[in-house]
Amino acid sequence: MKRYILALIIFTSCTSYDDTFEAETSIMYKNIYTEFANFSDSQMTNQLKLECNILEDEMLVHVDDGLTLNYFLEYEYYKYRFKGGTPEEVESLIFPLFYLCGLDEIIEKHWISLDYQESNYKKLSG
Repeated sequence: MKRYILALIIFTSCTSYDDTFEAETSIMYKNIYTEFANFSDSQMTNQLKLECNILEDEMLVHVDDGLTLNYFLEYEYYKYRFKGGTPEEVESLIFPLFYLCGLDEIIEKHWISLDYQESNYKKLSG
């Protein structure tokens, strides 16, 4: 029951979309996902809104599984690195993306450093 209440609180607090971060996020997103390079502005907006929904769903799965938000953030970093983003590209994407999706509190509280994220990524990707 506690997990359900926590997930509900987190979900309702994270469903915002702050379009002031849309342009920056769009540029960085296209650097990693080159298949979106020719999207119109409205197509890119729709893609980013979809990405926010996916991000929120992944966060709720992590919370429901009893995992920490730090682990959720690390998972997101790994996901974009596995897609081919450089460490710097991923860092430049993940910050505006989390702000865009209303998850700024998570990135601000749980991002340790790029070196930390990359070190953990290298351990997993071996």
